[in-house]
Amino acid sequence: MANGALDQEFVESQKQRLIDLRDELTRLRDGLEEDEVELEGGGDDFSETDSGDMSQSIFDRELDASVGEGIERRLGEVDRALQKIEEGSYGVCEDTGEEIPRGRLEAVPEAIRTVEAQQSFERERRPPT
Repeated sequence: MANGALDQEFVESQKQRLIDLRDELTRLRDGLEEDEVELEGGGDDFSETDSGDMSQSIFDRELDASVGEGIERRLGEVDRALQKIEEGSYGVCEDTGEEIPRGRLEAVPEAIRTVEAQQSFERERRPPT
């Protein structure tokens, strides 16, 4: 099933945007991994530092981990969108089968769900509070 509102030129343009986005996300991920290796290699020696330094280091590591998870999640979405282009189903919602509006795809080329389906997906994934 294909999104009839999308012409081949648009899909090819989106494919290139997705490839460029994947390359950028990969560079970011690799940079975070290099930073982590440097941090681990240096080994934080808190025996001669104050608790503020230790707290900052822990915060930085947690922030890097959170950013890294977001990058990995987005890379997965980009890869899935590229796969959907190859399958001929780009622009069709994963969950509902509805067409994803062109404007959404222009804003978020890796979108694989309509806004409503994405909101529902995120609500289901969110841990209960």
